[in-house]
Amino acid sequence: MTTAIEHSIVVYRALGKPVFFGASFKGNLKVTDAVIPSLTKLAELDWLLAPPLKKVVDGTEIEVEVKVSVGQSTFFAQSWEHLLDSHNFKFVAPEVWYVAEDDYFSGEKNETVSSRRYAAVLSLLKILREVADYCDESLSGLKLIFLNKTKLELPITYAASDLRDVPKVKEMEDDLFDASFKHKEQRKVIIKVILDELLKDTRDDSRFMKLLTDFVLFKQRYKDNYDLYTAEFSFEKVLEEVRAHKLDYTIKLNKVFSDIQNQLLAIPAALILVGSKLAPKESIEWQNSLTMLGCIIFVALMDLLIRNQYNTLTAILDEINKQTGVLISKHAALLPKFGDPYKELEERHRHQRWLIRIVDGLVAVMFLCCVALYYWYSTNEYHWLKFWITH
Repeated sequence: MTTAIEHSIVVYRALGKPVFFGASFKGNLKVTDAVIPSLTKLAELDWLLAPPLKKVVDGTEIEVEVKVSVGQSTFFAQSWEHLLDSHNFKFVAPEVWYVAEDDYFSGEKNETVSSRRYAAVLSLLKILREVADYCDESLSGLKLIFLNKTKLELPITYAASDLRDVPKVKEMEDDLFDASFKHKEQRKVIIKVILDELLKDTRDDSRFMKLLTDFVLFKQRYKDNYDLYTAEFSFEKVLEEVRAHKLDYTIKLNKVFSDIQNQLLAIPAALILVGSKLAPKESIEWQNSLTMLGCIIFVALMDLLIRNQYNTLTAILDEINKQTGVLISKHAALLPKFGDPYKELEERHRHQRWLIRIVDGLVAVMFLCCVALYYWYSTNEYHWLKFWITH
C-alpha cells in the first residue's frame, strides 16, 4: 500500500524546480497519468495545498504546493542538514524518510554515498549505546558515559558535512547483537578500553569526530585485542589438552620398555644356562647341539619381540606427529607456546629407542658368546684356533 510520503515523492520527482517553504514544497508540474493518482490521494489527505483538485487535468501545466510530513516517524527532508537538525535523527533514524537533495527514499534500494555513511554512523551509535554505562539523551543532544579505570564522556556531535565511511562497522555490530557470537561482555570491555585509550586526550566536543576519523584504527585495535583475548582463552584449554596428550604418550612410550623388562632377565639367565649345559666333547654332539638350538630359538623370539617394540615406538611417534599437525592447523599462533611438551616427547621417544637398541645389542652379544662356547666345546685341543689361543 502506497503511503502519503510516497505520493509526495512521486509529485516532487515530477516537478521542474521545486522550492521548499517550511513544511511544504512548491513547483511547476506537467500533469500526466502517472502523477494524477498521487495528486488525488494527497488532496484526500489535505496534503495538496494548491491547486484545487478540479483543476488537475492530464496534459496541463500547473503550479502545485504539497505539504510534507516532518514528524518523528515519517520525515520528508529538504537536505541531510535538514534531516540531522530535526528531532533526534542524529542518533536514531525515522521509520520512513526521504532526503530531497539526494533523491534518497528509505523504502527503496537506491543507496547513496550519504545514506550509506548515515547508516554506518547509526550502526556505530548503536554499538556505543550498547557498550556505554550510561546514556544522557534529550532532543538537544546525546552524551554517552563509559566507566573503565577512568570516566570517559562522549558527546555525540556531528553535522551532515561530517558524515564519512565507517568501514566494517556492521561486523562489529553483529559481534554484539548476534546471539551466535560469543564473549559479548568481554567484547564490551575491550571496546571501552580502546575508547579510553583513543579519546581520553581529546577534547570532549571533538571526541566523536576523532572516533569517526580514526575508526579504521579503532576497529583494528578491537580485532587485535579480541584475538588476543580468544588466544589466551583458547590457550588454557588447548594447554590442558596438550598436557593430557603428553601424559598419555609418555605412559605409552615408557610401556614399550616396561613390557619387555621381565624378558630382559632371561638374557643373562640364558647365557648362564647355555654355559652350564655345554660340555667339552671335542666334536659336535647332539647334547650341545640341542642346547645351542634352544639358544637360537630364544634369540629368534627375543628378536621378534624387539622388532615388535620398534614398530610400537614408530606408531607412537606417528601419533605424536599427527597431533602436532592438528595443533598447527588449528592453533598456529599458539604453536610456539606448545613446542616444549612435544619436544620432550620426541626426546623420550629417542631415549626409549636407544634402550631397545641396547637390549638388541645385549641379545646379540649373548648369542655370540653362546656360539663361541659351543664352538669351543665342539672342537678338540688340536684345532688350529684353540691351539692358537691357548699357545
